[in-house]
Amino acid sequence: MSSPGDTEQRPLNLAEYYLLMCLDDSGKLQTQQHTVRVGLAGAVLTDLARRGCLYVTRDVVMVNSRHEAELEQPLHTVLRIITESPENQDAEQWINRFSRPALMNAVTKVLEVREEIVVSKKRFLGIFPRTRMVPSESYGRMDMYVRLRATLMGRDTALDATTWPLIQLLYSTDVLTRVFPDIQHKDIKARLTEFHAKAKREEPAIAESLQAVENAVAEALTATRGQATGMRG
Repeated sequence: MSSPGDTEQRPLNLAEYYLLMCLDDSGKLQTQQHTVRVGLAGAVLTDLARRGCLYVTRDVVMVNSRHEAELEQPLHTVLRIITESPENQDAEQWINRFSRPALMNAVTKVLEVREEIVVSKKRFLGIFPRTRMVPSESYGRMDMYVRLRATLMGRDTALDATTWPLIQLLYSTDVLTRVFPDIQHKDIKARLTEFHAKAKREEPAIAESLQAVENAVAEALTATRGQATGMRG
């Protein structure tokens, strides 16, 4: 496990980048909070898969006991919980389990410590609590925006370990077209189809983690609306 002092030195992980991209310039989430929490849980699971800590198939998530990855929080705690679980679960079950305020609060705290966001808490009309997470004008957020856009608009279909999962996570949770409203939906869909086909061959564990996020979001919409429609913008 990384030491606390490493927090400000290491690159942002998938969950941290994901939450940053979910915020508009005023600090509001660009989709429903529960959907963002599902995306964060999926981002953590995906990150553990891409670092070789987990084997993820359609039916089960298994810990790779030989992994040598140095893990920061909250990834370290999530992996420990999975490791200590008395029974195996699939990716969607784990995502549903971890899509709770505690995980989002942990990721928010790291971004605040790193001065990527400024957190303010007020009461709307003096009654209802309201939290804003205003992004700083950091290099990391702007650089990721440029990288995501270049990946969506470019012709290179190489599976970059950060931009491809982020694009899929943002798409599944109805954020991607809000971040890039000028890119046509059909172009985004075509790009993701290319990535998906390649990922199933080259990075099956990551592909299964990302598919589980989409399944979890669709399931939540079915439960709240009676049908899995309107999932993406």
